[in-house]
Amino acid sequence: MGNLMFYARAVHFAATIMVAGIVFFVVFVAEPAFRKAPTAAKIAVAFRLRLARTAWISIALSVVSGVIWLVLVAASMSGQPVADVYAQGTLWTVLSQTDFGNDWLARSVFACVLAGLLIPLLSAAGPKSPWLKAAAVIFAASLVGSLAWAGHAIGAQGIEGIVHPAADALHLIAATAWVGSLVPLALLLSMTGKNAGLLPVARAATLRFSTLGIASVGTLLLTGMVNTWYLVGSVSALTESDYGRLLLIKLALFLTMVGIAAFNWSQLTPRLVRNADAGAVGKTQRALCRNAAIEASFGAVIIGIVAVLGTLPPASHAHHEAPSGAIPADASFQHIHGEDGMADLLIEPGHVGTVSVKINLLNDDLETLAAKAVTVTLTAPTPGSKPMTRTAVQDADGAWHVDGVQLPVPGNWAVNVAATLTSNRRLGLAAPIVIDPK
Repeated sequence: MGNLMFYARAVHFAATIMVAGIVFFVVFVAEPAFRKAPTAAKIAVAFRLRLARTAWISIALSVVSGVIWLVLVAASMSGQPVADVYAQGTLWTVLSQTDFGNDWLARSVFACVLAGLLIPLLSAAGPKSPWLKAAAVIFAASLVGSLAWAGHAIGAQGIEGIVHPAADALHLIAATAWVGSLVPLALLLSMTGKNAGLLPVARAATLRFSTLGIASVGTLLLTGMVNTWYLVGSVSALTESDYGRLLLIKLALFLTMVGIAAFNWSQLTPRLVRNADAGAVGKTQRALCRNAAIEASFGAVIIGIVAVLGTLPPASHAHHEAPSGAIPADASFQHIHGEDGMADLLIEPGHVGTVSVKINLLNDDLETLAAKAVTVTLTAPTPGSKPMTRTAVQDADGAWHVDGVQLPVPGNWAVNVAATLTSNRRLGLAAPIVIDPK
C-alpha cells in the first residue's frame, strides 16, 4: 500500500499543479502577451487548444489519483482491506468525520467548478470577461492551496494551527505559479519562435513570466522557512532524519532552479527584449525554451520528493521517545505520525506469545489527544492473514490498553490504530512493528 500511496500522491500533486499552473499562465502571462501583437490571433487559438488538452488530462488525473489517495487513507484509518472500505461505509465516515475527508469534499467542489471554468477560459475565442479570469484564478488557487490541509500542517493548535496551514497553502500556490507555468512557457516560446512577427508575444510573455517567477520565488523562500521551523525545528533533526535529508535534497534542487531562473532573468531575458538581430533573438528564444524545460524537470523531481515527505513523520518528531522515557528491553515500540495526530505504540513483550498493547495518543505539540474510543488492528506478516481487531480500554493516565493479544508468528506486523476523538473526528494511524521470535 505504501508504494501505491506514493504514486497516488505524486500523480495528484503533479496533475493539480499542472492544471492550476495553466490557469495562472493563461491569465497572467499568455493573454496579456497576445494583445501585444495584432497578428497573433491564429497562434493564440492554436496555443489555447493545445493547453486545453493538457489541462483536461491533468484535471482528470487529479480526480482519479485523488480518489485513490482517499480510498488508501480510509483503508489505513480503518484497518480494513481496500475492497471493503466502500461496502462498509468507511469511506463516508472518513469524508464526513475527518479533517482529511472534509478537505477532500471541499477540493471536489473546487475541481468541479474549475473544470467548468476551463471550457470558456481555454476556448478558441479565449477568455473575454475579467470575472471569468478572476474566478478561474481563485478556484485554481483554492484547488492547489487546499492540499495544505491534507498534510502535516493540519492538527496543530493555537497560533500554529493558523500560521502553518496558511504558510503551506501559500507555498503550494507560489510553487504552482512558477513550476506549473514552465511547461506552458516552453510551449509558447516554441510556437512563437519560428515567426518574427510573433516576437512581441515572446518578449511580453517572458517579461511577465519573470515578474511572476520573482514573486513566486520570494514567497517560496518565506513560506519555506515557516514550514521548516514547524516541521524540522533544529539542525540536528534536519541532518539526522530521513525527512530532513530529503528536505535538504529538495532545497538543493530548488536552489538549482533558482540559479537557472536567475540566469534567464539577468542574461537571456535582456537579450530577447533588446536584441534587434533576428538570428541572435532566435537563439536566445530557444535557450529560454530549453531552460524552462530543464526547470520543469527539476520541478517534477521535487514533486516526487514532496510525495514522499508527506508519508514520513516530520524531522521534529523523528527522535521522539515514549512518554515514560525508557522503553522496556523486551518491548517493541513504534511512533506513528498521521495527518490528524500521532500515537506512541508499545507492545510488551515484543515477541511471539501473549502480549499487551499500550497506546498514547498525541497532538503535534506532543500533548495527550482526547479520544472517546480506540481500536487496534494487528495483521500478521504471513500471506492471507486475517486482521484481528481489539477494543482498547483507557486508564487513569489517559493511555489506552489492550491485554491478552495472541501474536503467533514473528516478523513485521501491520498495526492500525483507529480512534474516535472527543470532537467526533476519526483518527487513523498505520505502521509496521517488529515482533521477535520467542
